[in-house]
Amino acid sequence: METPVPKRTRITEHSTAGSFEQDLRELLYKRLRLVFGLAFLLSLITNLFYAFGIEVAPMVETLFTPWVHQIYGVFSVVFGLAAIVMLYPGWNWRQLRVIDYVVISLALLVLLSLAAVFHPHLVPLFAAALLLFIHASFVPVPVTYQIGLAVTVVLGYPLVSLLAYVAFPSIEKCWADGSCLTGSAATTYLNFVFEGAFMLAILAVTSVFMTKALYNMRKKLHSAQRMGNYVIERELGEGGMGKVFVAEHALICRPTAVKVLKDDSSEMTAALARFEREVKLSATLTHPNTITIYDFGRTELGSFYYAMEYLEGLDLQDLVERFGPMPADRAVYLLAQVCGSLAEAHSRNIVHRDIKPSNIFLTHRGGLFDFIKVLDFGLAKETKDSDLAALTQTGVLFGTPLYMPPEMAYAEGTVDPRTDLYSLGGVAYWMLAGRPPFVPSTRMQAIIDNVNKVPDRPSQVSELPIPEALDDIVMKCLEKKPADRFQDAAELQAALRGVELDSPWTQVRARDWWSLNGPQDRRGAQLLATAQNIEGALDAVGPVIST
Repeated sequence: METPVPKRTRITEHSTAGSFEQDLRELLYKRLRLVFGLAFLLSLITNLFYAFGIEVAPMVETLFTPWVHQIYGVFSVVFGLAAIVMLYPGWNWRQLRVIDYVVISLALLVLLSLAAVFHPHLVPLFAAALLLFIHASFVPVPVTYQIGLAVTVVLGYPLVSLLAYVAFPSIEKCWADGSCLTGSAATTYLNFVFEGAFMLAILAVTSVFMTKALYNMRKKLHSAQRMGNYVIERELGEGGMGKVFVAEHALICRPTAVKVLKDDSSEMTAALARFEREVKLSATLTHPNTITIYDFGRTELGSFYYAMEYLEGLDLQDLVERFGPMPADRAVYLLAQVCGSLAEAHSRNIVHRDIKPSNIFLTHRGGLFDFIKVLDFGLAKETKDSDLAALTQTGVLFGTPLYMPPEMAYAEGTVDPRTDLYSLGGVAYWMLAGRPPFVPSTRMQAIIDNVNKVPDRPSQVSELPIPEALDDIVMKCLEKKPADRFQDAAELQAALRGVELDSPWTQVRARDWWSLNGPQDRRGAQLLATAQNIEGALDAVGPVIST
C-alpha cells in the first residue's frame, strides 16, 4: 500500500554524488585497461624493432649507453605490469586513481630522463604532449590528478636535465664543443632547459583545462541522464505539463517511467504547484487500476520530476485508432475498471478533470490482460480543499475540449465526481463508435458543442452492435446537467455490470487478442504462458474489477 504524502511534505533534492562516482569508476576501470594494454603493445613492438637491428643513436656517451635498448624497455615493463594489475576487477574508485597517477607519472619521468640522458639537445614535446593529451581526453579523472601530471612534467624536465648535466661530463662537453649547441656551456644549456620547460608548461596547462572541461561535461551529462536514483534510457512521450522518459532504478533495476516538468512554462509558479500537487494526490491513491507513484524530487539542475510504474501496452486513443471500435463486451469490461479507479479517487474528494482516451492505458499485470491503468492526475482537484483556489485562475480552462463537461466551460462551474463521469461517457462513446461524441472543427467549437448539443446515440454511429442498455448508460453520462447523470462512479460501475451481453469478455479472449495484436516485449512469451496456466481460475471467478 502506498503511504499518503503529508500536505506539508516538500520536494527534496536527491544527491547523486555517490552514483556518479560509481559510474565514473566503471568507466575509469575500462579506460585504464584499454590504455595500459595498448601502451604495452606499442612499447613491446617498438622494443622488438630495436632488438632486430634498428639502432637508437644516443647524442652523448654515458655509462648507461650500453643499456640504451634495455632502458627503453622500461616502458614495456611499466605498462605491462600496469596491464596485469588491471586484470583484477575489484579496485575501488580511489585505488584506480592512484594506479593511474603512479603509472602515468612514472612513464613521464622515464620519458623525460631518457631525453635528458641520451638526447639533451631535444625537448620531448611530442612524446610528453601525447601522454598528457591522451590521458586528459580519454581517462575520466578529476582535474586535480591532471594537475599532478602537469606538475610532474613541468618540474620533472628541468630537474632531470640539470641532474644529468651535473652527473655526466659528456653532456657538458657536448654543449661546450658545439656538438649539441654553440655558446657558453652552462648559460646555453640552462636557457635551453628552461625554454623547454616553458613550452611543456603551456602543453600541461592546456591538458588541465581539457580535463576540467571533459570532467564537467561528463558530470552534467550524468546529471541529465539521472533523476535521483533513476537512470534515464529514452524519451517516451510528451504531455501538457512535461515529458515522460523510460528509466531504470539504479539499485534494484526496476523499469520506471519518469515525468519531468517543462521548464519553459510562462506561469512557472502555478505550473510547479500543480505538478507537485499531482504527485501528492496520486501518491495517496492505492487502487490497482490507478497508476502507482514511486518517488518524486528535484534533479541537480532544479527540474521537478516524479517516478511511476512503467506500463507496456497502449492507451485507448491508440487502441481505437489502430483497431477501430471495440465490441460492447470488451468496452464494458474496461470501463468498469476505470470506474473502480475513479471511485477511490472520488471517495477521497479527488476529481481527475482530464479523463480522456489517452489517459486510460491498457496493459498486462501478473498474467492479467486488458488491465486498465488511469494516468495523469495532473489536473486533479480536491473538491473540499479551499487552499487550491489560487491554483485555478478564473477564465482559464483545464481539461480536453472534446471530453469537457459543460460545467467546466463556465468560469465558476461546479466541479465534482460527476464531472469525471461526463468525460468517461465521452471515452465510452469513443470506444464504441470510433469517434468522440462531437467532431468539431476547432477547440472552441468542441466546447460549444459539449455545452449546447446532444450527440447521436453510439448505436447510430457505430458499425458494431451495441446493447440498448449500454447505449442508455453512455447517453446518461453525457447529460448536460450533473443531476441527470450517474451520481458517482460506483453507481455507473453497477450499471455497467448489469448490461446483458451475449458473450462476456474473459481473460481467455483478452489473452488471445494480446497474443495477436498486443505490443510484445522480451517478457511477452512468458506472460502469455503464465496467462494460459491461470486463465481457467480467473474465468471461473469472473472479470477482475476492484471496487
